[in-house]
Amino acid sequence: MNTLSDNSHLNIRLLLDNITEPFRHFSVEEAILRLVEEKQSPNTLRIRQYEPSVWIGINQYPEEDVDIAYCERNGIKIIRRPNPGGAVYQDQGSFCFSLFCKKDILFDHLQIEDPSELYQKIGNVIISTCKHFGVTANHSGVNDIVINGRKVYGSAQLEFYNTFMHSGTFLINTDIDVMIKTLQPSKLKFLDKGFTNIRERVVNLSDACKKELEIKEVIDVFIKILGEELFFDYNQISDTITSDEKNLTDELYETKYSKKEWTFRTRPKTEFKVSTKAKSGIITISMSKKKDLIEDFSLSGDFLVPNQNILFEIQEQAIGKTVVELIEILMKSELPIDVLEAIIDILK
Repeated sequence: MNTLSDNSHLNIRLLLDNITEPFRHFSVEEAILRLVEEKQSPNTLRIRQYEPSVWIGINQYPEEDVDIAYCERNGIKIIRRPNPGGAVYQDQGSFCFSLFCKKDILFDHLQIEDPSELYQKIGNVIISTCKHFGVTANHSGVNDIVINGRKVYGSAQLEFYNTFMHSGTFLINTDIDVMIKTLQPSKLKFLDKGFTNIRERVVNLSDACKKELEIKEVIDVFIKILGEELFFDYNQISDTITSDEKNLTDELYETKYSKKEWTFRTRPKTEFKVSTKAKSGIITISMSKKKDLIEDFSLSGDFLVPNQNILFEIQEQAIGKTVVELIEILMKSELPIDVLEAIIDILK
């Protein structure tokens, strides 16, 4: 690990808590995000593992991507994440991390301007970690790392005012058989990837190494390489969250993440529903019109938009507009270019 603290290093708290329950986990994630924004918590790298569970992206519906009946029969919890991306299965055979930082400080430190550059920077750390274990890995798409074309790591980002959260999941010894039974991705998901099912799509690092790896060993290597390549100084190492973080965690758990309605939202009943594939994922437009004016409009899927407020504003502004007027609104938005182009193609 980096031990020297100078102007070229960014101070990061390394948080190694043992919270494995998924509803409480995401309560912790949002609590840290909010308190970093309020300058009540330091920039933080949080490493964690979980009990078997399925996490859907904030813009997904579990009915479309998860075998809910199988999960209920086997006691596998389903939870909506606060960040975008696709449904993932988690167990003790994978580990996850989240990096919470003030956006301007982090981007200035890394000398980047766009969130897509952060996917590359941290993806390079995953590639170096794989290399440490004798495995060659590569970037794939916007946010994945693959070994021989099979996904071993995926990530997502969330922007909250001036605070940024970058999260990733690294498959080491995950039970792929259970993963296959919990997830039910659409055929559109694999349209441009040369695969037809999950088993062909993903791989554990242990399987790629052809030997069993200890999760802790991989975590330690990842933390070390992240610090070296991104010039992080782990100036504080903790195994517990602060009292302020715990208080906010408890509140978010009770009022949000433990509530069934948070994960199982009511799906819109609209006249039209059309899906397409953007570079960063699937986008579904649900829309109803009265004469030429839009009455209902919503966007769902596993596409990547770090700033969710952009989507909320577009969906609100769409009501009462014509499709042509909505396209004009979209053209002025700050949507990522792949998402913008895909939505406009559907509308046209």
